[in-house]
Amino acid sequence: MKVLIVLEDIRTGGAQTFALRLAEALHSTGHTVCLYNQYAHLKNQALLQQLAPSVPVVSFGAESPLLDVMLRKAAGLGRRLGRPSWLWEKQMIRHLRQTIKRLGPDIVNSHTIKADYAAAKALQGLSIPLVVTMHGCYELFLHKADAPEVAPKGKFALQQASALVYLTGKNLEIFEQPGVRPLGSLLNQKIYNGFDGQLSADKSNYSRAALGIPANASVFGMVARGIPEKGWGHAVNSFLALETAHPELHLVLVGESDYLTELHKQHPHPRLHFTGFSHNPIDWVDMFDVGLLPSYFHAESLPNSIAEYLSCGKPVIASRIGEVPAMLESEAGLAGVVLDQANWQLTDPGQLTEAIRDYLTQPALLAEHQRRATLAFEKFRMIHCLGAYEELFRQARTI
Repeated sequence: MKVLIVLEDIRTGGAQTFALRLAEALHSTGHTVCLYNQYAHLKNQALLQQLAPSVPVVSFGAESPLLDVMLRKAAGLGRRLGRPSWLWEKQMIRHLRQTIKRLGPDIVNSHTIKADYAAAKALQGLSIPLVVTMHGCYELFLHKADAPEVAPKGKFALQQASALVYLTGKNLEIFEQPGVRPLGSLLNQKIYNGFDGQLSADKSNYSRAALGIPANASVFGMVARGIPEKGWGHAVNSFLALETAHPELHLVLVGESDYLTELHKQHPHPRLHFTGFSHNPIDWVDMFDVGLLPSYFHAESLPNSIAEYLSCGKPVIASRIGEVPAMLESEAGLAGVVLDQANWQLTDPGQLTEAIRDYLTQPALLAEHQRRATLAFEKFRMIHCLGAYEELFRQARTI
């Protein structure tokens, strides 16, 4: 099968990371796969090399960098003036359509609203099915001020799609909006993102020793996008509430942003470790005892970091948001602790502190939840995800 996967950009993010992993998995099983990137200047080559080294990429703007810069500057000016970036968008969709005609894919699979819209427009009049994978951005834009511009694009993409993949029931909130086709009118399936991560060759650089952490310390860690809504501040506050009574406690925070840089400046502490960006976060996760994600992010659906924690056998303390509670389920019980969350904030941040304290003071509980973590990860193996996507692609081609 020939598959074209359309992305808005190739940068660190849950949707992009999964799409790259899916592309490589499809390629490894004999499918012909190509990635389409809407922004040539937003291409993380190291991330691409790590997750999809065998998959070719076509990027809009790569062939004429100067023209691309001019179009993007015009688009930026248009946004500042309150006008849509129609010229850049028109040229990008035209280029995507030319790419589709040249490659002749059997299926086009898009990820995130703007990629969904571009793919839907480019496919008009062509008998090639579009499969949209939702990652949480549809419901995110329902709660943002710029939804009036973005929401119609999402509605158009869903109207044109042949099939839909969603990660959690929360993703389907868009179908409650007026003017959106009924969910039952298109092929749809819930499929968990697959993950088969590997420790890197230079894993020794990502160790407790590298951070000056004793081998017998208790290490709690967090990997996420560097935005406040992921709950970094709550993690730091809980650490500060416990660090005096528990000198064995260390907190490792893996991420990069101006926000995290400022958070680090505000809280200098020898047992509070800000590592910066990592191309292969499980190198750090492997040294944790417990993973954290006290998130209250609107678009949270099926957080990659939780699958990464579970893959390394680490219990998880995370918010009751999106698919998180189901992610932690195992045949032996929950592989961690679920924090109450409502109205896009933690109901009681003290629950995070108490959950950390319980693991620090109850080694038997920690050991049992570590055992459950390995069981809970089974549902995220890429082989299950890949098989579900292949079957859905086959069904979409028969519609």
